[in-house]
Amino acid sequence: MRAMQKEVLGLCLAGLLLSAHSGAAQAALSVQGNGTVYDSVQNISWDQDTNTVKTLCDANDPLWTSFDPGSGRALADICASGGDFHWDEAVAWIAHLNANAYKGITNWRLYSTTQPDPTCSSQASPGAPYPDQGFNSGCTGSELGHMFYKAPPAGLGNTDVGCGEVCFLNTGPFVNILQDIYWSGTELAPDPSNAWEFNVGSGAQKAPPKQEVTRYAWAVRAGPYAADIPVTAIPAAGPAGLGLLASLLAGLGGLRLRRRGRH
Repeated sequence: MRAMQKEVLGLCLAGLLLSAHSGAAQAALSVQGNGTVYDSVQNISWDQDTNTVKTLCDANDPLWTSFDPGSGRALADICASGGDFHWDEAVAWIAHLNANAYKGITNWRLYSTTQPDPTCSSQASPGAPYPDQGFNSGCTGSELGHMFYKAPPAGLGNTDVGCGEVCFLNTGPFVNILQDIYWSGTELAPDPSNAWEFNVGSGAQKAPPKQEVTRYAWAVRAGPYAADIPVTAIPAAGPAGLGLLASLLAGLGGLRLRRRGRH
């Protein structure tokens, strides 16, 4: 009898743990207390605000007014254009966020783009020693492309089919959404005067000249926010798991009553 009781309790515990694991897996993107979003699949944290520059600019925040883009561009001009940067200015902005511990973080960066990327719809062959370079649609090699395209819970599950220039429809917990283009921190290896970008409006990845175009900067950092464990990152039992837990507790109570009755 005791062996059977142990087996039943073991099955209940296993079911509870499986339910908890399932709840955690479904929470790939979770809002953290400092206004960042933890991506548990890629193990990175995104700024929840996709256009922090415009937010701070509109508020005349000291974090913005103290920024020197290093290019000679006036802050008022950057504000007037919606907060977009040349690539070097975007890199300088990230350094400024780190110097001022924006949201308690000092290791912000731009998202990275991995090459080769066979998931892209188009491939360019620059020749040795460089591998093929993936571009255009479907690219999930970059951190932003991965979050944009991958189906939940791994990502947001957007598509580039039939949406024109407004493809960023599944936006998750992010705010101040732009249907626009964001700089990657990764330069084009065959020609470092260019850098990778990802257009969340169209789902396209390209590598334009750094100083000839302006794009937006979306800050990201490795891992979760150290001072804050996301609530949704803790395994949640859910209704099924809670039911199993209740059954388990009831079973334990029954066992205790039966044991007491034997004395």
